[in-house]
Amino acid sequence: MNTEQKHPGSPLRAVIGEPTLHFFLIAAVIFALYAITQGGNENLLEISQREIDARIFLQELSRGEELSAEQRQLITSTYVEEQILVQEALSMGLDNDVRIHDMLAQKMRHVLSANVIQPSAEELAEFYRRNSPRYETMAMVTADEVVFNSTEPLAAEVMALLQSQAEPDVLLAVEAGTVSVLPRVNPVDLSNIFEDEFSQNVFAASINQWIGPFVSNRGQHWLRVTQKAAARIPPLDEIIDRVRLDWIGVEEELRLQQEIDKLWERYSIVIIDDV
Repeated sequence: MNTEQKHPGSPLRAVIGEPTLHFFLIAAVIFALYAITQGGNENLLEISQREIDARIFLQELSRGEELSAEQRQLITSTYVEEQILVQEALSMGLDNDVRIHDMLAQKMRHVLSANVIQPSAEELAEFYRRNSPRYETMAMVTADEVVFNSTEPLAAEVMALLQSQAEPDVLLAVEAGTVSVLPRVNPVDLSNIFEDEFSQNVFAASINQWIGPFVSNRGQHWLRVTQKAAARIPPLDEIIDRVRLDWIGVEEELRLQQEIDKLWERYSIVIIDDV
């Protein structure tokens, strides 16, 4: 059985998403529209149900769970969109080679979005204002790290030195170990090196306060924060190049989708039940 695929943004697609009791009515409408548009339509595009099912199967295999109806519909629409773009690329004289269909679709995306303009100062400022949270930097610290070779409890003398915020070289004069600097690390960096709780303790510590121990196969680690930088949102003039690229990326995607939407209207999509 063949079914006609409509653009996901069309009113018909919205109705299909309604409760199941509407299904048979919608099916009747689809087949009626198909019968009307079948005759004389030069842009009839037949899509293989087997190819769609294969993509759904691979996604489910990758996720380890069954996809929802919405996820299956998204895969179907994405595949149809790719085939439309391939057909448009072929109509522009590009070679029909199965191995490069993905590249043809990607190339057509660039063709459709090639008219992106640069933002005005006002557009850039408004984009930055609406999206400023995405530019917030994480808090960062620079810390001295002393790793004592022994994993046994430290002598009272060493603990007293740690409590008094002694310098690393003073500590290593009485207990064997090594010292290094961790420059400008954020909480995620520190959690990846150690553990979340230890990272939180380090970021909560006062300047020059030794935090530890964290025991590893290298020994016991003690960290002393020497510099702190709070989380902040940089001003626009500090990150203007990044904001401009983000604006262009969003605008390019918007315009690309508008052009793709127009292409959907030029085709009658029929999914061939070749399973």
